[in-house]
Amino acid sequence: MYIAEIRLSGFRSYASAHFALSPGLNVVVGANATGKTNLVEAAYWSLRATSPRTSRDDKLMRWGADAARVEVMLGDGRTAALAYSPRLGRRATVDGVAVNSLERLRRLGPVFLFVPESLLLVKGGPARRRAHLDAFGADVDPAYQASVAALQTAVRQRNAQLARVRAGGPERALDPWDAQLVSSGLELERRRRALVEALAERFAGFAAALSPAGGAFGLSLRSALADIGDDPDGYHEALWARRPREIESAVSALGPHRDDLEIFESLPTGERRDLRLFGSQGEQRAAVLALLLAEREVAEQWTGQRGPLFLDDVMSELDDARRRLLVRLLAASGQAVVTTTTSMYFRPEELAGARIIDLQDGLPAPAAEGSRRVATEGRESSGGGSP
Repeated sequence: MYIAEIRLSGFRSYASAHFALSPGLNVVVGANATGKTNLVEAAYWSLRATSPRTSRDDKLMRWGADAARVEVMLGDGRTAALAYSPRLGRRATVDGVAVNSLERLRRLGPVFLFVPESLLLVKGGPARRRAHLDAFGADVDPAYQASVAALQTAVRQRNAQLARVRAGGPERALDPWDAQLVSSGLELERRRRALVEALAERFAGFAAALSPAGGAFGLSLRSALADIGDDPDGYHEALWARRPREIESAVSALGPHRDDLEIFESLPTGERRDLRLFGSQGEQRAAVLALLLAEREVAEQWTGQRGPLFLDDVMSELDDARRRLLVRLLAASGQAVVTTTTSMYFRPEELAGARIIDLQDGLPAPAAEGSRRVATEGRESSGGGSP
C-alpha cells in the first residue's frame, strides 16, 4: 500500500494543495515554515485519525478556515478522506462512502512515522514503548487489539475493586477480577511475545545495517511475568501473595501492563548495553529507524501490506555515514517520504531515482541531473498554521 496523491484543504498552513507521490523514495525539500511537517502530519492523520503533534483536531485547522480536510488516493485506486469542522466534528469517507468507525480508515493499511519526538521510544519510559508496540500489534492483528482492550478493562476494574476492599469491602470480591486479569494478561503476553520475536530478527539486521561500525543489536521483551510463564496457577498464586500490598495501594502491579521493550547492543563479553541509558544520540535515532523498518517487514508478512514510511527531519541529526546507509535501505523498502531543509544531505545519484517535492516558494528549482522534481499544485501557505 502506498499513497499516490494527497490533497489538503484548510489544514495547518495549507489553504489548498495537491501532491503526487512516488511509490519509492520521495524527498520533500523546503526551508523552515514552508509546510514540510504539516504535509507529513496530514498524510498520517488521514489514515490514522490521529496526529503525532496534537490531540485536538481544531489545532489542525488553518487560521480562518471553516474546516480541515485531507484526502488521499492509494496506489490501488482506493480513496480515503478525513475532515474536521467545529460544527460537524470528524467526518470520514472510504471510496466516497461515509464510515461511522474511524477504525475503517486504519484498516486500509499500516502507516509508519518518524518525527523528532520518536526518539522517546528509546529515551522515554516503558509506558511509551508498550503503547507503541501495542498500537503496531493492533494494526497488524485485530485479535491483538482485542487482547489489549481486555487487559485494560481487567486492570481498571480490578483497581477499582482493590480500592473498595481498602475502604472496607469484602476481599473475596477480588477473586473474579483476579481470574480476569490472569486470563487476559496471559493472552496478551503470548501475543506480545510473538510480536517482539517477529520484530527482533529484522530489527537486528536493520540496526546493524545502520551502524557504520557494524555491531549486534537486539530487541527483547522484559516481561513482568517472566518468572510465571504461561502458568495460570502460578499467576494466581503470585497475585494472592501480593494481595495485601495491592489492597493498600489500590494498584494492580503484576501483569503485561508493566512490561518493557528492551533495545540493546550485544557486546562481545555477552553483556547487553542498554541504548536507552548508554546509547549515543545517533545510535538511539538509528534504533528507532531500525524498529520502524522492522515493523514494515512484519506488517507485510502478517497483512500483505508494507505501508508508507514518513521520516520528518531525520537527516539533519545523522552523520554522513548513517545518511548513506539509511538512503540505501529506503531505496529498497517501498514508499518513503523524507522531509529535509536541503537536498545537500543526499548525493546526486541518490536523488536520481527519487521524486523531489520542492516547497521553497512553491516553485520548482533546478533539478539534480536525472532526478524527478515537482512543485506543489495550487499551494497557498501564508497566513496561519504551524511549520
